Amino acid sequence: MEQVSHARDVPLEERLRLQKQGFATQKNDAAHKPFIPRRAQRENKNQPLELSSKRAVGRFRQVVEVKKKRALDPRFEAQSGRLNEDLFHKSYAFLDEYKHRELQQLKQQLKQTKSAAKRDELKHEIAVRQQDVTEKQKRDKIQSALTKRKREEREAVASGKGAFYLKRKDKKTLELQAKFQDLQETGRLSKFMAKKRKKNASKDHRWLPTQRK
Repeated sequence: MEQVSHARDVPLEERLRLQKQGFATQKNDAAHKPFIPRRAQRENKNQPLELSSKRAVGRFRQVVEVKKKRALDPRFEAQSGRLNEDLFHKSYAFLDEYKHRELQQLKQQLKQTKSAAKRDELKHEIAVRQQDVTEKQKRDKIQSALTKRKREEREAVASGKGAFYLKRKDKKTLELQAKFQDLQETGRLSKFMAKKRKKNASKDHRWLPTQRK
């Protein structure tokens, strides 16, 4: 059989026939050779080792280990201690004075302003700040009632009485009492009760039978 010098010159049918008979072309011999990775070498032992540029290198590498910073929230850290609400309100009581002063300045500015657009803007700002002050006063009265109750319980425990902790229902009752007292002092109790009765009447009206047509 004539020896073929180049595998690419051999037709496909001839190559298949030669493979069946046990012969292999030069291309097939190269394809079946096991791959032996080339070991990286260096000419001098003092030189750095050269690596192949064909191997992909990771984009991010941890060169120097950096300790991760842990964010601390003083509201939930034991190092900050427990929140003393009474001391907190006393320490920042001057902010309420600033709010009252700014509110008075806005009212004075409203009297001196003639522009309709500016007056509407000032009225809106005054209403928002007045609502904020009113809500703050309500919260302070409720907190004052709860603080008074806790103080009485501490005094009772000091005199030999067993410890007592306010339940959610008792706390709600104290809040309602403080709200009722605030409405009574400001003269808004009758208006509040009328609004409450109207709301309850609208709820009861849903259960009444509809009129037959």
